[in-house]
Amino acid sequence: MRTTRARAHRTVPPWSIVAVGSVVTGAALLWSSGLRDDTGVELLDEPTSKVLVALFGATATLLSLLIQRTAQIKHELRPNSGSSARDAIDRSEATSAATAETVDQLAASVAHLERAHRDQAAHHAALREDVQAVRRDVSGTAADIRGVRADIGRLTNLITKGTP
Repeated sequence: MRTTRARAHRTVPPWSIVAVGSVVTGAALLWSSGLRDDTGVELLDEPTSKVLVALFGATATLLSLLIQRTAQIKHELRPNSGSSARDAIDRSEATSAATAETVDQLAASVAHLERAHRDQAAHHAALREDVQAVRRDVSGTAADIRGVRADIGRLTNLITKGTP
């Protein structure tokens, strides 16, 4: 069974790229000042050649730095590179998945609370109707009791006074 290990990505320090670029640019300046055609006439005048070589040298140095940084970023984003950028992306993905799961759970809880609220409102309405029915029954019973009291009063008058 073969195991894979993340290789350490070695980078060239930026100062060394700048140093090599400067040395090569200096060498190119010396070389370009000696360019002559077959008759011995300079191909480029000295100020133009210096500017062109300096521009090409600076561009090459900056391009080398850009390529190096791009390679570093590519290595950091490669799966199983062991770099902190890939780990951070993986942690972000895990966190976002956990957040999505939490949001789903919260949505389910809100839906459950809404159902419970509707059920409680319906139960409250049923209780209100029951209370109103009991009040009607009690008022009817109170009227019955008043009627019974009036009957008792008449009977008492009839018995004690003999008059209706």
